[in-house]
Amino acid sequence: MSSHSGPVILITTKVGDAQEARIRAAAPDARILREAELAAKPALVHEIEICYPRLPSALWKKAEKLLWLQSSFAGMDSLLALPEARQHPAVFTNVHIHANCIAEHLWGMALMLTRNLHKSLRAQDSGKWETALVSEGVDTLAGKTLCVAGLGVIGAHCAALGRAFGMRVIGITRHARPDSSADEVVGPEKRREVFARSRIIMLILPDTPDTKCFVDKSELDVMHGACLLNAGRGSSIATDQLVEALRDGRVRGAGLDVTDPEPLPPGHPLWSIPNVIITPHYGGVHPGYDEEAFSVFCSNLERWVNGRPLLNVVDKTAGY
Repeated sequence: MSSHSGPVILITTKVGDAQEARIRAAAPDARILREAELAAKPALVHEIEICYPRLPSALWKKAEKLLWLQSSFAGMDSLLALPEARQHPAVFTNVHIHANCIAEHLWGMALMLTRNLHKSLRAQDSGKWETALVSEGVDTLAGKTLCVAGLGVIGAHCAALGRAFGMRVIGITRHARPDSSADEVVGPEKRREVFARSRIIMLILPDTPDTKCFVDKSELDVMHGACLLNAGRGSSIATDQLVEALRDGRVRGAGLDVTDPEPLPPGHPLWSIPNVIITPHYGGVHPGYDEEAFSVFCSNLERWVNGRPLLNVVDKTAGY
């Protein structure tokens, strides 16, 4: 694994003494490098074997001994967009610590749109009691169908909450294998059929060539007033087509934690459409995030030292 007695680990985030002690507990013989030391002794880049949570882009070609990079994020698109990183033989692992908060975020937006809570808030801001206005078109979830596109760890949690609301759940995955979190699972080629049957549609997709414009005009045309929510990547939806579908009622409302472009520029039409809820890509933020990500790294480091398989290994070809 290394010519050293222990691995050489580059840490590119702030860690305190207690956290460093946890690294040493997992890998007692490790040599821990900080960015300041690497800047002072650039030749050390050739010795790096493990990195957490990022390797500066300029170092990929020089880090020929790098064997494993542990990211502190779930999405790997920005890293894999670097040819030097994608082509590097190092193993990449990510973290799966977003399920609760992103599911809560998506369902918060779904409930707002279903129960017209966004309209009530606007009426409240105006100091108006608008029962007739805000109750028009109010819907319920029980007995309806939820579609979750991207039935991974986060998607499964979204599905469980949907079932708690009394919904039937259909999942969309790259390989349409049965999954206990859904009543039905289909492949991407059947998405239009499923969208036509769904009242709530949640996208939790990575940014890959296969997911770009996953929802375009053909998909929006069959939604028949469904609510569309996205907490994966903005590129999954053809934004211009979504604007039109929202305006003409093909889509009842949209909850977007991600957009394309991102950040959404001032003056963009989505800002002013009343049946849209936009949040600035913070669905995965929660108290203790950094600690949870660091704990995943320490757990994987212990596995590495003991020759056990790493958790959350990324498929570079698939992009996640």
